[in-house]
Amino acid sequence: MTYQWTIVLALGVTALTLRVVVPLAAGGRELPAWLRRALTCATPALIAGLVITLLWPASGDVGSARTVTALAGVGAGVLLLACKRSILTAMVGAAIVTAVLRLFFT
Repeated sequence: MTYQWTIVLALGVTALTLRVVVPLAAGGRELPAWLRRALTCATPALIAGLVITLLWPASGDVGSARTVTALAGVGAGVLLLACKRSILTAMVGAAIVTAVLRLFFT
């Protein structure tokens, strides 16, 4: 198993733990508002970490067109989220930006 799949599995288990196990451990009690907000934000943050980890080249050389276009797509997604768009809109926007840039630069 490559390190990428190890990262994917570890983040999947972490997201599952945060979203399922923590509320079950509360035993039916209402979770505090700060914990509910943290659990809601945890999964997109883990996905963003996964994307950056898998896109950044191990050598540190960000010169390849594939990496630059992917990072531009991630930047577009972050910009859409900063403009209060939904996570789905941000993901689709990031994919479109990446695809269009790859069409012209690779």
